[in-house]
Amino acid sequence: MAQTETYTLEYPFTYKGEEVTELTIRRPKMRDLKKFEGIKDNMKKSFTMLSDLAEIAPDAVEELDPVDFNAASVMIAGFLGVSEEEIQKISGQFHSS
Repeated sequence: MAQTETYTLEYPFTYKGEEVTELTIRRPKMRDLKKFEGIKDNMKKSFTMLSDLAEIAPDAVEELDPVDFNAASVMIAGFLGVSEEEIQKISGQFHSS
């Protein structure tokens, strides 16, 4: 299985003068899961997880469109063997249509 997957953003954005059109997300390791487990707020946990695994700044995550945030979170959930429905329930994310 690939160690990373690339997600092409449906809604690219500009961050610090550079266009962001895709995210390359790496598979989490147990040390990542241990770190994330300590975060009690589900939305903060989702933001931190995406920031760490995509290796982007936390404030760049805030610039993501909810559709792209949700899709990237579903990609991470797939690495963990969690269903899309479960990850949305856990993190309170936005549903894409």
